Amino acid sequence: MKNMLKTACLLLLFSAYNCVPAKGVNSESATTSKNDIQISTSKEMIAKGFSKGTIVSSKSEGCPYILNVEEYKDNLDPINLGDFYKTEIPKQVWVKFSNLRMASRCNNARPVSITEINIRKE
Repeated sequence: MKNMLKTACLLLLFSAYNCVPAKGVNSESATTSKNDIQISTSKEMIAKGFSKGTIVSSKSEGCPYILNVEEYKDNLDPINLGDFYKTEIPKQVWVKFSNLRMASRCNNARPVSITEINIRKE
């Protein structure tokens, strides 16, 4: 009797968990706008430790690309960007990086190593 009751409770909980709204019923996700999705994505990425960044081409031979991160006021030289992108370098990114204790490859940016990077759509 106890096992039958446990099974019935589990079955009821499982079926309630998997409920999906019927067609034509507005759910919260169906009514969110594109901006709401971008905001929640931004909050999620920041919570995961990512920083919002922009990659621009550099005229310096030593560092071909400069990474500008919104929360920092200086330019960053991502020394291992080519490890992540072999062909086209994205402009807008979410990035995690670590500072490096090495000589700068160019005068206008400090070297960093990218640990994770994702394309940011904005």
